[in-house]
Amino acid sequence: MRILDIAYSNTGEPLLRISLVDSLSECGFRPLEAGDTHEAIEILKTAPHIEVVLTDVQMPGTIDGFGLAKWVRVNRPGLPVFVASGYTGKFDAASELGTGEQFFTKPYDISRMAALMKRAVDARRRETR
Repeated sequence: MRILDIAYSNTGEPLLRISLVDSLSECGFRPLEAGDTHEAIEILKTAPHIEVVLTDVQMPGTIDGFGLAKWVRVNRPGLPVFVASGYTGKFDAASELGTGEQFFTKPYDISRMAALMKRAVDARRRETR
């Protein structure tokens, strides 16, 4: 199975974070973890091989997951971004932004999310050929 790099950032419980990283690895991803959006941005600046981003809406620091998605749109156009939140009300906020990011409410089906992320990466690869 091919390996896809993902910049993953999450404020969640450390055990949940480890579980998600393990699950993503089992699905063929190679997660790169970031503790906050500033760290995620630094990773994205120095790792052009990253093909997809998964972020939580609630992030420590001054920028939330939506802010990270905006940064990606400006600085890494076309890079797929997937946003997750445990707060169902954030789905409405994501819809209002109309930014095109995939939004998942927790708990989410990791297999479904992984399949959608792989599909987005495949589509981007076809576009950039």
